[in-house]
Amino acid sequence: MTTAGRRTELIRILRSRKKDTVRNLAFELGVNERTIRRDLLTLTVDEGYLIDTAQGNGGGVTFDGQNSPHRRILSQEQISVLVDLQKLADDHQSSVITGILEAYGR
Repeated sequence: MTTAGRRTELIRILRSRKKDTVRNLAFELGVNERTIRRDLLTLTVDEGYLIDTAQGNGGGVTFDGQNSPHRRILSQEQISVLVDLQKLADDHQSSVITGILEAYGR
């Protein structure tokens, strides 16, 4: 897996779980904890994701997908077109469009 691919997967995991540990993320992605910490730093500082890390009991990595830098990047026209297309889509396609709208439009 490439670095970019790993970081994309890291965001996907955190977006779905909201909270996890560096140890678990490292194990799941097949890298060491130091790599995950570097990825988290890059995602926070360079890419603008709001990821919080806390050490100790009850700590871990938390992510609020509502505050990702990619939220609300679709224009109203783009959202409108996707909503219109969703009406014509099958169940799977509709689910994908819903995901796009939730991640980038609303």
